[in-house]
Amino acid sequence: MALSAFNDMYLAIGDSLDAAYDKILTDLFESPTWNSGPVPHRRILWTNGRKARAEDREAFRSPGLYFWGIEQRPLYIGITCGSFDKRFNRYIWGRRSQCNLAHDFEASIKTNGINGFSSEIIEWYARQHPGSTIRLRGAVRFANEGVASIWFALFPHGTTTEIEQLERAIIPVANAWNLRCGLRPLLNVEFNREGSTC
Repeated sequence: MALSAFNDMYLAIGDSLDAAYDKILTDLFESPTWNSGPVPHRRILWTNGRKARAEDREAFRSPGLYFWGIEQRPLYIGITCGSFDKRFNRYIWGRRSQCNLAHDFEASIKTNGINGFSSEIIEWYARQHPGSTIRLRGAVRFANEGVASIWFALFPHGTTTEIEQLERAIIPVANAWNLRCGLRPLLNVEFNREGSTC
């Protein structure tokens, strides 16, 4: 089932993507968070990311679609046309990754938003990503939601054009799902209106 989850969503683009997305979320939420074994289509706490990568290197070498969330609340949908392993440097592996920044500055950014980061972090980020605050805003959102419970889910797939097509189709569907459920918009919509790239 895990390997068909991407295809289930992709083949539903159009009239039935709402239902396919709802089913994927139901399956994710009804299953316990990942503890060991294969990782596709499982909620993996970010703090277990390194263990998951060690146990399922093949999945992390793949391109595909990924979700970030907390409890039963989707927060972000992204893609990589390279590998999850490389893409997740920005989220988990790097010392100044989004999750590590949310964890390290949790109390101060919950109170002060982006201004809660140290001047060293703000200056470093400005050098690395001139004119952008997207990942810092993402770290603030993760902290406000409760970074200890943040999870991700991987949907590996090998065809770049299909990955990009599904992302374009699913973000509005997923954001509408959040709004119907009384949740905040996806980070994609809230802070990154241009969309992502592989």
